[in-house]
Amino acid sequence: MAENKNNTSAHLTGRSFLALTGIDEVLSFDDGMVSLDCGGTVLAVSGSELSIVKLSLESGEVSLSGRIDAIVYTDEQPKRGLFSKLFG
Repeated sequence: MAENKNNTSAHLTGRSFLALTGIDEVLSFDDGMVSLDCGGTVLAVSGSELSIVKLSLESGEVSLSGRIDAIVYTDEQPKRGLFSKLFG
């Protein structure tokens, strides 16, 4: 079981089932990649034949099944507006 500073936990069973807690939002999903927001951090799960088995954003729980090849946490970059891009 792994845990990050945002109280997110991940439990991987046999590279085919991933149970997550502390999830705020599903950012994107397809059968090869799932991107999740967990308090300002993006959690990307890549693999093949991925499907969401359980989704409860009220409790922050998400479960995925399929072949899981990678689990990557990245700090979410602040979105920059048009003016900051032009003058920043």
